[in-house]
Amino acid sequence: MSTTAPAARTRWRHAAVALVLLTGAGATLATTPPLERCPSPPADGAVSDFYGPQDYDVGLTRSAAPGRFSLDGSDVDQADVTWPSCVTAEDETVEVHVHLVLDVDEPGPVPDDVLGALTVRDGRGRTWSPGEVRAQERPAPRSEGGDPSPSTATITFALPVDVEPPVSLHLGGWGSLDGAPLGELSLDEPTSSPS
Repeated sequence: MSTTAPAARTRWRHAAVALVLLTGAGATLATTPPLERCPSPPADGAVSDFYGPQDYDVGLTRSAAPGRFSLDGSDVDQADVTWPSCVTAEDETVEVHVHLVLDVDEPGPVPDDVLGALTVRDGRGRTWSPGEVRAQERPAPRSEGGDPSPSTATITFALPVDVEPPVSLHLGGWGSLDGAPLGELSLDEPTSSPS
């Protein structure tokens, strides 16, 4: 009995599997819709650099810094900032959301009066209070023995199109980092430090 026949069948099987995988990857790429361009991108300088490029219609998110801290005694594991894309100079305000994800062991939620005391300040010294605060207590695991989901909070601000960096979230005396008071979080795009 020849050993080349099974080896050839194995090579053909591997080649067939590779062909199926390549065909599937090509089909996925072919059916992924292209990014939509913003209908009327603003002229340079018409919209604050805080909002980033306004070329494509995609939701924009970045991490606040520091991303891990304590708020009213609850450990926050993640802090993100989101805003809509396609901001134009004609927009009066932009809805900016600060999302907080608490440590999974924190029962939460962060009290509304604490969230309502947070403010945003820009480089010109202008200050904005939240338009809406929403806290969600840690939901029960979806299944017996399942991993718990963390408590969350969202603070929404209506910021002007011309908000001037640096932009920061002021914690109103409720924040701390490693036991020391923490006054603010940076909401700006992180800058890379020279090497």
